[in-house]
Amino acid sequence: MKMLVAFDNSPSGRKALSFALKFEPICEFLTVLYVNPGMVRVASNVDTIVPEAVFSDQNKFVEEIQKAAVELIGDRAIKYEFVKVEATGDEVAKKIYDTAMSKQADFIITGTRKLTGLSKFILGSVSSELIKIAQIPVMVVSPDDI
Repeated sequence: MKMLVAFDNSPSGRKALSFALKFEPICEFLTVLYVNPGMVRVASNVDTIVPEAVFSDQNKFVEEIQKAAVELIGDRAIKYEFVKVEATGDEVAKKIYDTAMSKQADFIITGTRKLTGLSKFILGSVSSELIKIAQIPVMVVSPDDI
């Protein structure tokens, strides 16, 4: 079985990866995916300039996320890769699903922030959207589940 876990080193992301590792005996390959909701470099005709240092800091941040994933996986015998993709806030779920499809994942594991009410309406829910669009099983791990 091939799995994809969405990981951002948040408490819910760490729980999702820890939960995914429980499938080690039956997992053929694990894709650890970080979707970077950061800035997208814009066309040169835009008069706003983002200093290169900002992108450098973002790369360091992603390296820390990857390091955290590697530490959680530890010395397990599971085959895995860390993948980073870029997305705007409203396309994160689609990027997760598209990556799962490109990696031929059998199912997706993701965490949840457990948003409710107005905050869920305003901020949206990646896990809810992922469940709606995915054509493969999606397992949502609550930070309280483990």
